[in-house]
Amino acid sequence: MSKRRVLVAAALMVPLLLGGCGTSSEKDGANGGDKVSGEKTSRTITHALGTLSVPTAPKSVIALDEVAGLTLVSFGIKPKAVYNASAQPRAQEILKAEGIEVRQVTVGTVPSLEKLAADAPDLLVGTGAAGPAGVGYKKLVTLAPTVVLPIEGTWRDIVTRTAGYFGQEETGKRQIAATETLLKKPAEANKAKQGERSLSLLGNSFGQNNFTMPPHVPISTLIAEAGFTRPEFQRREVKGYSVPLSSEFLPEQDAELIVIPKGAYYDPAALQKQPTFAQLKGKVVIPDADIWYGMSGFAFYGSAHDLNTLASGKGELASQSTVQKVWQTYLAETRK
Repeated sequence: MSKRRVLVAAALMVPLLLGGCGTSSEKDGANGGDKVSGEKTSRTITHALGTLSVPTAPKSVIALDEVAGLTLVSFGIKPKAVYNASAQPRAQEILKAEGIEVRQVTVGTVPSLEKLAADAPDLLVGTGAAGPAGVGYKKLVTLAPTVVLPIEGTWRDIVTRTAGYFGQEETGKRQIAATETLLKKPAEANKAKQGERSLSLLGNSFGQNNFTMPPHVPISTLIAEAGFTRPEFQRREVKGYSVPLSSEFLPEQDAELIVIPKGAYYDPAALQKQPTFAQLKGKVVIPDADIWYGMSGFAFYGSAHDLNTLASGKGELASQSTVQKVWQTYLAETRK
């Protein structure tokens, strides 16, 4: 895999988004029988890269990327600092509003062990076996217990496993329920309208790579649960996280709504400038890629929020001006 593709995989927390390679297997979860109690100071978990003991009440937590930072805060765990390894501005805005220090680091990397050691962390948290935390895991775990959050599986499975790592199973259930409740609204709205509501999900990265997402990835399953159908091309099951699209295949991607997320590495304009894109007649919608391609419980909730907005034609998509409100609603619905 090329250096740039490794960087993209790490930065976006969706390895292989730019297509081409296979995926790794993530079979993980909290080990049974090691529940938190007043007498226990640690619990044993198993994640994609190993089994380890983690503190039940960590005092100095460092999040190695924004996805990990949002996940921790959603469980009521305030990290001492979050590194911006995944270059997600919406997540950074939320974290700063929560009073958390967001530190600079080269995208797709982890800080040096010397920098991390200065905070005397008792827990490090990162995202994805192919992300920076996964790549540097063997070194990181020598400094402090290091939890690598999952990115494979259904969105429900990802939330459930992640919650288990921190003894937050009940919160995880509430996060799933909140997203399910939101998804019912667009599903009912779409069902009530005559004819099928169709949605085409397209993307362009670095101004060069066109792609769509296969049916099994979280955003695709969220779209399906919201009652939207996808073009036949996008319903074909393939391995991996994305399906590369040559320009000649763009005419096959038409739908009532043409959704092209925009973000640090995602360039809708580059896709729209291609001559064959003009053959698509659907309404173009440009949501935030941090939400639609995010791998946190909040990103799933935010995607459901956007899908409800698209189905109802009411409200606003999650964006720089609205994401704080969506975040606060998410917390209100998922915390005790």
